[in-house]
Amino acid sequence: MSSQPPEDFAPRGTWVIVLIFVALLIIIWGSVYWMLLQYGPTV
Repeated sequence: MSSQPPEDFAPRGTWVIVLIFVALLIIIWGSVYWMLLQYGPTV
């Protein structure tokens, strides 16, 4: 017998992976955007 019903199962590990993935995307795109700002308008 499990101490917790299946419908109350919360996949916390999945949310940790999703949060890390979103944070990496924000950091990568932020660095690209920062580099573009440093180069300035080239037109």
